[in-house]
Amino acid sequence: MRFQFLRQHEGLSAVTILLYLALAGCGGNSNNGCFIESIRVSPGSATVDHTAAPPGNTVQFAAFADSVPQGCAIALSNLGNVIWSVSDPVNASIGSTPGPGFGVATCKAAAPGTVNVKAVLNQIDFAPIEATASLTCQ
Repeated sequence: MRFQFLRQHEGLSAVTILLYLALAGCGGNSNNGCFIESIRVSPGSATVDHTAAPPGNTVQFAAFADSVPQGCAIALSNLGNVIWSVSDPVNASIGSTPGPGFGVATCKAAAPGTVNVKAVLNQIDFAPIEATASLTCQ
């Protein structure tokens, strides 16, 4: 009777052990050591006439993964999960919500200097990284 009980629960024990070993092997963490080391914003600089009718008073910015550790398979395509901001929200704005206006900067007035456009990428288990571009609102 005792052996029959063990046979019935043998599969369960093996599954439990395998699950435990799998979690212990990676520390229960999904981090595989791959991350984005740096990003870049394109275009690096732009000049926009704030008096132009929309969409002439806008410019589309995009953030791209620029470097990753060797051996990591991370797409270097346009990143749709960055947080966009501008240094002069009085004279310029940028869309930070996913959708058609994501990364679109609008010049609302002539800025006294260059407006910095910043993209920040937050990564799980790694420090946030950022990149900037310059925008001139004339």
